[in-house]
Amino acid sequence: MFQLVFFILFTSRFTESQGKKVLCRSSDVEISYSFCDSVDHVFFLGIVPCSFSEGRWKITLLWIPRSDIIFLEGSMDLWYDAANVFQGKEVICHGFDDDYSFCGTLKGETVNTTFELSGLKMQLPKVICCCMLFSLTSSFLLFLNAVLI
Repeated sequence: MFQLVFFILFTSRFTESQGKKVLCRSSDVEISYSFCDSVDHVFFLGIVPCSFSEGRWKITLLWIPRSDIIFLEGSMDLWYDAANVFQGKEVICHGFDDDYSFCGTLKGETVNTTFELSGLKMQLPKVICCCMLFSLTSSFLLFLNAVLI
């Protein structure tokens, strides 16, 4: 319980102080993001359709990173009814022989990619999904928060 209280206090304060930006909002989902610093970033993330009930999403990413993307790690936490029900980490960019085209992008270069993502085809209760991106060269990069209503 203490971890949830700490998490809520930390993330809500963090996202408010850094300028939480809403990507999309519909009757069943709200997706927002914020960066770890107060400097403006060239960043666009489009999600079509903005509905969790759809099975596939088309995601468009346009970003000019302020540091090299050589080593990139992501983590995801899923919260339901004040409990952390899922926690996962994944290395996205290893520094060699990477699966993603944006791996190896240097500071100032443009990342412009579109991909599809499959979702769950079942109804979920109200959950909060928090995703974070970390880089070994510049630590914390991005905080993405999705609330499934």
